[in-house]
Amino acid sequence: MNVANIARRLVAGELHYALGRFESVRRGYSALRRLSPRSRQRAPAGPPIALPPLPATLFAGQTVERALADLRRDSIAFGFDLPRSMVVEMVEFATHSPLQRRLRDDRVFHRHTVRNGRLEDGSPAVMGIVPDPLDCPAVRRVCRDPLLMECAGRFLGFPATKIIPRLFWSFVTDATDDERRHLGQTIDWHFDVHDFHFCSAQFYLTDVGPGAGEHALVRGSHHGKPLRMLMGSANVRDEQLFTHFARDRALVVEGPAGTGFLEDTSCYHRATPPVSRERLMLQLWLS
Repeated sequence: MNVANIARRLVAGELHYALGRFESVRRGYSALRRLSPRSRQRAPAGPPIALPPLPATLFAGQTVERALADLRRDSIAFGFDLPRSMVVEMVEFATHSPLQRRLRDDRVFHRHTVRNGRLEDGSPAVMGIVPDPLDCPAVRRVCRDPLLMECAGRFLGFPATKIIPRLFWSFVTDATDDERRHLGQTIDWHFDVHDFHFCSAQFYLTDVGPGAGEHALVRGSHHGKPLRMLMGSANVRDEQLFTHFARDRALVVEGPAGTGFLEDTSCYHRATPPVSRERLMLQLWLS
């Protein structure tokens, strides 16, 4: 049980952290938003993006119905792959952008200064986060995609009004697991609770195969969590997780640069630390 952490977040005004973990609350919140779109509006956890959708989608091969069926069954829906030109644009932008080890970190560095997973002073470089991803036109284009926004809105039960983009490198480094956790790399199985209802769109911008920072999740674990998991820490150890969920439900996501997927991140998921090549990812938090 992690009641102390939940209590601390409640004192900080993060009511969603205590309640958004419950599937019944997420469904009830969706119903409330449908009935009264202006009700219970909270200040966003990051900058809202007030951009209208574009008339044409990047994902012409996908349909809302198929994406929703996959998402509700397996916690993940594929079929949101980016065109090569946009991948190249975002890689170029992230390659030359200043980076931070964590958001709002005072220390700024560039990708070319990372050597063997270390900064010039010898400290570990686990991630390199682009502080202003919306400065990249291709990122703004993804945030405005009409099909992606329709899928997210149909899943949430209301139009996504908070779209928080994250563009970040994951480096090959010999950092310890504790150093990774301290610097915000989510290497442990966990579920997200960043709003009362939410989902995430994720896009590989580099080729991701074995050893290249694969995303992993437990399919269908967005529902069916026992009370001890819901009331405890959002993080869980392997043996605890696979005592309740069958191990064959674990999915490791690999794919070439541009591979994209929509995920219900109330499922258990984790980041696999890169060991052979660095990874660049675009992630959108939608709520």
